[in-house]
Order: sequence, then structure tokens, then C-alpha cells
Amino acid sequence: TDAFLLCSPTTTITEATAARFQQPEPTRIASLFPIATLSSSASPPGTLRVLILRNDSRIVAEPLELDREEFVVMQEAVKHAAFPKASVAFESIGFVTRDRLREHLACFQPHCVHVCGHGSKQGIELVAPAGNAIEPLNSQGLAQLLSDAGIARLPLLVLNSCDSAKMADNLVQLGCVAHAVGIAGPAVNAQALDFAYGFWVTLFKNGAFAQCFQNGSELAGRRRNEDGLVTNYKGFMAQ
Repeated sequence: TDAFLLCSPTTTITEATAARFQQPEPTRIASLFPIATLSSSASPPGTLRVLILRNDSRIVAEPLELDREEFVVMQEAVKHAAFPKASVAFESIGFVTRDRLREHLACFQPHCVHVCGHGSKQGIELVAPAGNAIEPLNSQGLAQLLSDAGIARLPLLVLNSCDSAKMADNLVQLGCVAHAVGIAGPAVNAQALDFAYGFWVTLFKNGAFAQCFQNGSELAGRRRNEDGLVTNYKGFMAQ
């Protein structure tokens, strides 16, 4: 695969990988999010648009702190922005069905999508049209929704959900996502919150993708749950 593992709390970092982090990263926020190439009636020109997807905990077996994760990204991390906060537009949706996601992608035209909630090896979990069940959305399905919305290549996708690493990798390989984050195996809720904070604080400080990923992973790795589990984050970039 051309996509590469950036770093993970459960992975030994080789000298080559460590050297990559120490080198100046050419991909800064201006090029990571080519604002001029995406227009939207939902926000003024020159606005960085972040779409947050939340799976409502009321219809899944294991409740998650989705409102808190949304707050971490939309309120806490953006306080550290190296640019005016008014130049960041957020849109957050819960009770996400496939049709609602297609509509918000098309209307909001996000530069980055942050997914919080449950996932599985079958994909991220959306709400079925009837509203009383879960249906998975896999990489091919999300690629089609992006295409339907007129988004040729999404600059950034963060899948902060269980078993989402393969989906993140697939979307980069398909060419419809430039930078993606996923989780290999289960996610620990508190570590997911820590990763979101570390990643987005760094990004809003104009950090490069590799540095955002590293900081988020390191922050998440400092917190162990009672079983000693560590959320295994993976990062992928188009070559």
C-alpha cells in the first residue's frame, strides 16, 4: 500500500519514521485545505469547514460521550487556532442517516469530516432510514456519497470509531480522501477524546498532518483504561 502508518501508541517507531516527524512537513493547512477550490453557500469564502458526525447513543448498546467529543473539537481545540476563529465553520449532525449525510456533504462542502461514534469492520454505523436500527456505511458507500456531493477528494477524514483503520486506508487508496485517520481494533472512549483534542489543537495551530496525528496519538496513549487497553490509531496519506 502507498498509504503509510504514521505512528501509534502500540507500534514501535522506527528510526526512519522518527526522522520523518523531525523533517519539515510541506503540507500545511493552506495546502491541506485548498479553500479556494471548494465553494459553499453555507459559509463565507475563505472559511475552513469542519463537519462532525455523531451517532446518537440512544439507539446503540454502548453509550458514548459524543456531545463531549463535539465540544472538544468545536469549543476547546479551536481556542488555540493560529487564525481567526471566525474563519472556521462547524456543522454537527446527530442521528445520521445515509440521506442526511449526503445532503450535508452536498450543502456544506466540508474540507474535513470528523466521525465520532460506533464503528465495526463492516464500516461506520449510521442510522437506518426507519430510525430504529443501525446500518453500516463502508468505504465504497462513503466514496459514493462524496462523489454524489461533488467532492472529488476530501482533504481530511478522521474516523474516531472502532475498527475504522481499514476503511480509512481504503478511502485513501480509492483517491477520494487525501488524509485519513482510523482505529485498528477497539477504541477506548476517554482515549478517543484525548486524541481528538491533541489532533485538532495541533491542526488549528497550523500543524502538518503528521504532527497532528503524532500529538493526538501521544496524548491518547498516556491514558490507560482499567484493562490496560490503548486505542491503536493509524494514519494514511495519499502519495
